[in-house]
Amino acid sequence: MSLSDLDLESIQLPIAVVKCAPNQLAYVNPAFRLLIEDHSHQDEDVFFEDIDALLDGGLTNLDGNSHSLITQELKIGRKRFSFEFSVGITTQEKFKTVTIIGVDKSDALKTEAKLNSYVRIIEENNKELQRLANTDSLTETANRRALFDTFDKLLQRVSDFHCTVSILDIDYFKRYNDQYGHDFGDFVLKTFARQIQDHLSEKTIFARIGGEEFCLVDYSGSATTATDKLQTTLNTVRNLQLQTPKTESVNISFSAGVAKYGIDGKTLDELLKNADRALYYAKANGRSCVIPYSADLFEKRDTTLIAQVDSPIPSD
Repeated sequence: MSLSDLDLESIQLPIAVVKCAPNQLAYVNPAFRLLIEDHSHQDEDVFFEDIDALLDGGLTNLDGNSHSLITQELKIGRKRFSFEFSVGITTQEKFKTVTIIGVDKSDALKTEAKLNSYVRIIEENNKELQRLANTDSLTETANRRALFDTFDKLLQRVSDFHCTVSILDIDYFKRYNDQYGHDFGDFVLKTFARQIQDHLSEKTIFARIGGEEFCLVDYSGSATTATDKLQTTLNTVRNLQLQTPKTESVNISFSAGVAKYGIDGKTLDELLKNADRALYYAKANGRSCVIPYSADLFEKRDTTLIAQVDSPIPSD
C-alpha cells in the first residue's frame, strides 16, 4: 500500500508531498496545513518554499538519503510544540519527491524531561544518603563504616601498601561533659575534629570510631614521619583555648596509640587492636602523648597483656 492508496485528508497526522525544487506546489493534508499557516502564502496554495521555511531549511539541506528525520520546534497559536518529521525521498524523472509525515513529540519530550528530572533528584538523594551513611553526623568526619570500606579499597588498589593506624582519644573528655554540659562536649568534639583535619595530608583517612575516639590512617610516608606529624598536631591542639559556658577557658589534648601495617597487623581490626593497646599505655603514662605500639610495652600474664607502666617509651 502506498500513500496514494490512503485517504490522507482523514489522517490526523500532518502529511505533505512536494517535489524538491523551487516554486513547486505541494500537497498538504488539513493536519499539516494547521502547522504551516504562519509560513505559507496568503492564498490556499502551499509551495516547496513554504514547507522548507517551516522546517528551517531542512528540505534544502537534505543530504540525499532515502529517509531522514527533522526535529523542529513550532509555535501554533500561543503554544509551542516539538515535532519530529519523517522525510522520505523518491526520485521521479529529474525531480526528487519528498513525503513528510509529522509526529507531535511534545508530550513525550515533556514526559522525558520530567523523568530525567526525577532521575537527577533520585541520584542526588542517593548520593546524599550515601554521604550520610558514611559520615559522622556530629563532626562531619568519616564514620567507622567508611573507615573500613576505604581501607579495604586502598589495600586492593595501592601496590606496596604501607600505613600507620592511630587511635586518638581526647584527654579527660568526661570532665567537659560533667562540668560544662553535653553541648560543650559536642563543641569540643567538633573543634577537635576540625583541628586534626587542618593538619592532614592528602593520603590520610580520618574517622570518628566512637565517643571521643578517632582513627587516623596515614599512608603518605614512613611510620616515623607519620608519628612525628601526629606529635606536631598534638602540640598545636594543646595551645588551643576553648571558651567554656562559664567564665574560664580550657585547653584540650589527646593521647594516641600508633600501629604499623605489616608489623603490628595486616588487617584493620588487628591494627586497631594494637593501636588501642598503645593508647592504653599512653593514658597510663600521663596522657597527652603519642606512643607507637611495641610488644615490649607489655608483659604477658596467662593470656592477658598488662601494660608495663614503668617501662621506658620505645623510640619509633
